[in-house]
Amino acid sequence: MKNSLLVFGLLIACLVVCPKTMAQDTEVTNEELTQYAQVTAKIDSLKGDMKAKISEAVKSNELMEGGKLYNQLNKAKGDEAKLAEIGASEEQLAAYAQIQEDITAFKAEFKTQYTAVVKDEIGAGTYNKVKKALKADAAVKSQYDEIVASLTTESEETEGEE
Repeated sequence: MKNSLLVFGLLIACLVVCPKTMAQDTEVTNEELTQYAQVTAKIDSLKGDMKAKISEAVKSNELMEGGKLYNQLNKAKGDEAKLAEIGASEEQLAAYAQIQEDITAFKAEFKTQYTAVVKDEIGAGTYNKVKKALKADAAVKSQYDEIVASLTTESEETEGEE
């Protein structure tokens, strides 16, 4: 009987203490939100750079007719009938394949940079904790939006001074 009372007491104590401990682990600080916002801005910049490289690879290739042929080939998705309808030459198909390889390389480079920024700037655990909190808690999202707005304002003021 004593053992079952002891186990019951421990269970009740755990139910009281554990949620508080878990709440402390999931609570997001202002500093973490600021770090997350800064990391997100860097990631957005990296993504913009990757998109610019992709666009340049497509548009600078004369065989892709400024991107028009690339888009047609991309929509065909390897469908032989659609490819025949487009009427692309072997040289154009080879150029398209090379651009696809370049895009894969650009995406791999972005993923490596993305991972490095998260790891070096905030840590994966904190990044994921904040990301999860932003989805789950409207108050945290509101606080985050205010931080982003203030960082954007600071960034614009800094650019204006240059």
